[in-house]
Amino acid sequence: MTTGTTTMVASVPPRVATVRKFTRRQQQGRWLDWYAAGFGVLVACIYLGNFLVQPLRRLSSGARDLPVGQGETGLALVLAVGAGLLLLAQSLGPLTLSPADASWLLMSPLDRRGLLRRSLGALTAAAALAGALLGVLALAMAGPYITALTSARLGEWLLLAGVVGGALAIAAVDVLVLLQPHPHRTRTPARALLRVIALAALLVAVAGEHWMSLPRAAARALGPFSLAALQAATVVAACAAVAAALAAWARLRSFPADVLWADSAHAGRVRLAAAFLNVQLLGWIAEDNHWRRRVLVSRHWPERMPWPGRMPVAPASPAFILAWSDWRRLGRRPGTLLVLAASAVGPALVAGALTGTARGVANAVVLLFGGIAAASQGCAALRRDTNDVTLRRLLGAAPRPALAARAVLPALLAAGWLAVALGVLASTGVVSASGASGVPAVLLWVALGLASGPGLTASAMRLARTAPIDAAVLGGVDTGAGTMPTWLISRIFSVVLGLIGVFPLVAGVLSAFGGLHGAHARGGLVPHGLDGGTIVVQAVLSAALLSFYLLIASPPGSASASGQASRG
Repeated sequence: MTTGTTTMVASVPPRVATVRKFTRRQQQGRWLDWYAAGFGVLVACIYLGNFLVQPLRRLSSGARDLPVGQGETGLALVLAVGAGLLLLAQSLGPLTLSPADASWLLMSPLDRRGLLRRSLGALTAAAALAGALLGVLALAMAGPYITALTSARLGEWLLLAGVVGGALAIAAVDVLVLLQPHPHRTRTPARALLRVIALAALLVAVAGEHWMSLPRAAARALGPFSLAALQAATVVAACAAVAAALAAWARLRSFPADVLWADSAHAGRVRLAAAFLNVQLLGWIAEDNHWRRRVLVSRHWPERMPWPGRMPVAPASPAFILAWSDWRRLGRRPGTLLVLAASAVGPALVAGALTGTARGVANAVVLLFGGIAAASQGCAALRRDTNDVTLRRLLGAAPRPALAARAVLPALLAAGWLAVALGVLASTGVVSASGASGVPAVLLWVALGLASGPGLTASAMRLARTAPIDAAVLGGVDTGAGTMPTWLISRIFSVVLGLIGVFPLVAGVLSAFGGLHGAHARGGLVPHGLDGGTIVVQAVLSAALLSFYLLIASPPGSASASGQASRG
């Protein structure tokens, strides 16, 4: 009689490397992905090198050859950009997986640390590169005021500055990774701290344009800084980066899957929307993130006052009622107005940090896109009307009066932002602060900003009414150099429309900085004839462009509007 034996084999969970190898084997044309990535890195390095040429030239100049407040303004801008990048990383996770890995591998019986190792490595590399770049820029801003910095040891200074910036960035990002598993308790304080740092840096930079004692004090403080102090800072930053990296590596083993899945899905949507310049989807994502997990406080219906105590109230039009939702949204989010007010100092900071012919062009670009972004904050409900016209039809609002009522708030936001930005530019002395015919130039620049607001409203409304991008549509327009997708053409046309609407403003800003050739503006007077005539021309052009857009814009829900939205 034969007895059989049964052998029990313990099931061993698959390794992450085995799964990765299997998925790579199923992919086709992987060499093309590597080629595209390498080509993109090469192009980025070329542009990065061209970007660093101008700041690094400052290191060969003496402090006497540079404006007094440029070093302090540049350092404040570097600090504000660093805080902004950390805010961006924290809003995206910062530790995330690809959508495929988050859907299929995250909940599988794989080692969590092995699964997240690649993501943490990519995050660390990106943080190190961004931090090193900011460290080199900080040295370029502060270098002319450091007496110990000589051309003989310039390479050592640059290397240590890059190491300090990269190490501090790694430490900061790893700290955010450690805080990520507790979003309800740590996300709000972390964002508040980073916003306070960025706002304080911006205020210091703007204050340096007004009070010259602050830049002079900063220059005197940078003077005795030595190479030994930078070496000590490098050691401290490296130790902090190693400690934070080890703590983040230890946390990977028990990283919660629910937080990681939610952050990965959110980051995937944001990356997809940003890759296609899908402003509408980015707006919906921002609104969803703000109102999620928030409970609006309900109120009792107001008691009806007995007649005759009840005052007669004029009935509001359906278009006004429809547009009132944007006003209510902005009233419930005062932080948006604070961010807009703080960002209005951006043109002055750019003008204080740059030199040469780039000042006028950079300020014009910042004013153009800043005004469009400010106007877009009043177009949230307009995006909803583009997708669903049910509410407008229920209220009985006609399409064109509803669109005209929607345009009031974006016009006011753009006008207010441009007025504050140009007022700060004039009051800090970046552009001429004296006037002709007894009128101060500050008032002229503010009036020009108020008149330019409606000119950017058409651009912001056109961007808001553009339908979500359908990536499956591969059609485009043959430009001779290749096929350009229609959604990109539509967005470029929206920006060009805004440029046409504020052309007198752009021309005035360029002339204030000496035109495209960088010539110095005439001191003591409003440069190149900025007077009431220019303001009147800008006001007429803005009103005409907005009126023309409201007349030719297709009503939401019509067949022509659906066809136009699908194309762009």
